[in-house]
Amino acid sequence: MRLAAEEPHPIRMPFNDLTDEDEVALGDIIAADLEKEIQIVKNQIIDAYLGNIVDKLAKSSQRPNLPYRCKLVNSDEINAYSIAGGRIYLNRALVAFVTSEDQLVATLSHEIGHVVARHSANQIMLTFKARHAYELVKNHIPQHSQMIDAVIEKLGGAVAMLAMLQYSRENELEADKLGFYEMLRAGYQPSGFLKLFQMLDVLEKQSDNHPVPLLRDHPAAADRARAIKRELAVVNVPNSATTDSLSFHAFRLAMNLLPAPPKPESDHP
Repeated sequence: MRLAAEEPHPIRMPFNDLTDEDEVALGDIIAADLEKEIQIVKNQIIDAYLGNIVDKLAKSSQRPNLPYRCKLVNSDEINAYSIAGGRIYLNRALVAFVTSEDQLVATLSHEIGHVVARHSANQIMLTFKARHAYELVKNHIPQHSQMIDAVIEKLGGAVAMLAMLQYSRENELEADKLGFYEMLRAGYQPSGFLKLFQMLDVLEKQSDNHPVPLLRDHPAAADRARAIKRELAVVNVPNSATTDSLSFHAFRLAMNLLPAPPKPESDHP
């Protein structure tokens, strides 16, 4: 039995027999369909900054071999999500919401945690299995057959398909803890999670009957904070751990120079 304060080591689920190569290829297929439905911000400063953070976190993760990539989505919805194989999407409203670099890094490390634990890959393959398309999809991944695109289209498109995925409370807490240790090894201050959860707790209480997408399927922010506090109590965080940087402020400046994003839409993941 795993101790309450200890890094998780996810195991491969028997219903998901994708190789890492298959998972990356499937993620590329889904990403190609997804990016036809969402608006990606292309900016050299923003892309370089996010890429640098994700590279550091990825190298400190339990699946460092995957080609992690992060793209900024031009959306006014506070949300972030990841898909199989290491693709991460960060809505610009979430960037505007956080106030320090360690909060942003906590968000990204949480999403990498989902990839490390294969949460997205597991849910996607379960969705295909439920619709009797598991073998069809798995057998056609290597050649990126149009048959896979047809299956995704039958599910309403990539955005609709990703919106169907339901992570459990345990999945979310596991992604938090995996992200915590990724941050710690990468040299970031993992207490950024606590600051993020404090802000999410306020947002949660203000949302009333209009849940924020980022909070829709997650445990209460206060419960997530308690779990992180247990980890902080048993690890040594170096005094040099990064909480902020000039690069973060340059990134935020580049963000502020962007045109206003479109208003939220209800069909985003």
